[in-house]
Amino acid sequence: MFRNIKTYRPEALIESEKIRSYVESFESELLRGISTLSALAIIQRHPEEGVYGYQLLKELEQETQKTLVIEEGTLYPILRKLERDGLLVSERKESSGRPRKYYELTEEGNKLYYHMIGFFSKLLEAIGPLMEIDIKLPDKKYIYCPNCANKIPQIAGIRFCNICGLNIEGLEK
Repeated sequence: MFRNIKTYRPEALIESEKIRSYVESFESELLRGISTLSALAIIQRHPEEGVYGYQLLKELEQETQKTLVIEEGTLYPILRKLERDGLLVSERKESSGRPRKYYELTEEGNKLYYHMIGFFSKLLEAIGPLMEIDIKLPDKKYIYCPNCANKIPQIAGIRFCNICGLNIEGLEK
């Protein structure tokens, strides 16, 4: 994430091997899940044409103002695992004279994405006050399942959460 930092001042706390190890471990654990969720979010934005790996990396860097930078060696194993698990499909297409592998969410992948984004959103909203961060989720287009936190579009006719099966009738705001 902060790969541009080369050295630290000798008195910096992170110069301590113990502290640096703790910080690196914390960041690695946190970024592992966020990287997968972020990749799914970018792919979900391209439902018709799909998105190829390099495009995904560039959009992620741009959208996060270069704060979340995923290396190719990290991204492609994530994409292969998601494809193996049936959450993504890929198709080789030619673009600008080059063959590229375009990824799209499957129906199951789309459902899982909404569950993951719902869970993550509700988690951030819940822990925000602990860290003096004000997080207010928009409540206009979605409801969040009170059982599993799935993010569900407010569309007439949806009666049950497609992740946990909870009857969500009457939960609209």
